[in-house]
Amino acid sequence: MQVKKFTAQSLSEATRLMKNELGYEAVILSTRVVNDKKHPALKLYEITAGVDEVNTKAEQHTSPAHKTFLEELAKISDTVYKKSSARIKETYGKAAEEKVKASEETVEKKLKAVFHQLADKEVQKSVIVSLMDQMKKYKNFLQPYNVENYVRNCLGSLILTKNFDVTPKKNKVVALIGPTGVGKTTTIAKLALIAKIIHKLDVGLISIDTFRLGAIDQLQSFADVSHIDLLVAYKPEEMPALLKKFSKKDIVFIDTVGRSQNKAEQLKLNQEFLSTIKVDETLLVINSSSSYRTLVDVANKFRAFNYSSFIFSKVDEAPVHGNIVNLITKTGIPVSFITNGQVIPDDILAADQENIANLIFNSSL
Repeated sequence: MQVKKFTAQSLSEATRLMKNELGYEAVILSTRVVNDKKHPALKLYEITAGVDEVNTKAEQHTSPAHKTFLEELAKISDTVYKKSSARIKETYGKAAEEKVKASEETVEKKLKAVFHQLADKEVQKSVIVSLMDQMKKYKNFLQPYNVENYVRNCLGSLILTKNFDVTPKKNKVVALIGPTGVGKTTTIAKLALIAKIIHKLDVGLISIDTFRLGAIDQLQSFADVSHIDLLVAYKPEEMPALLKKFSKKDIVFIDTVGRSQNKAEQLKLNQEFLSTIKVDETLLVINSSSSYRTLVDVANKFRAFNYSSFIFSKVDEAPVHGNIVNLITKTGIPVSFITNGQVIPDDILAADQENIANLIFNSSL
């Protein structure tokens, strides 16, 4: 049996390469994900396949490093129709050459169309250039039918994500911060209910949002219906005592006051509340429909809170979503969740590279 390995950016593409070279009689022996040797940050699928020697004798006289498209075509045809390589080249050489040229032109047109599409989705030029550089590394794998998939996969590789740890019995303290009107309270309600119902955690809520009219009432109504304990802090010095009351909780969510990134004194008040306790994780909630300039401004001015990831809210209200990858590549900060509506707890999704790439590409999840 002859054993060979094939690598590509997708499993289906690696399988196609295997079948083209070894034929449909080939058997997949194993699959795994590997790093690209030239570009370690890129992930590839590797297939190890085997086929009986009798089916591949014609290949023994051909060096893989010097195979042309015509030789590949001849080899495949010889396997299927039992014709000689010389006969295939003589009969189909011109047609094959024209096919190669047409395919290359089609791939180039498809790439241009896809990149124009991303620009229409407000993906920054710098990100598109990065994608173009990545695509050059896969030029040997590109065909007209798979260009879009490769671009989508490369786009996904630029989207940093972070898992949200929900380990029970950890007494984890999580604070949500962000500007006014981005949906922090609704997002906390979603996360709290998911932690309680899905992960079976004992959840506590602390609100310091005593400034916005009706904020406490909104969260209290949710807490009553969900049977989740809620405490309210009116002064920073009250925080340690409230957190002590929740010392046996698996996870405690803190709802902060929505503050404009341009109001430094107001941001400082939120910091005073959070600085009195140990916060394990801080998440910045930002409105997906905001302009790129606004998002960068918010991300920079909330840095003082030392947040670890983004929550992109209201993706259902945004006409395009290129700013998600724009902000992630600009700041190097990952995304943990995206929210797509007001329904609690349904309208929230854990960040996934493929889903977000599809959202950016197709404006839908």
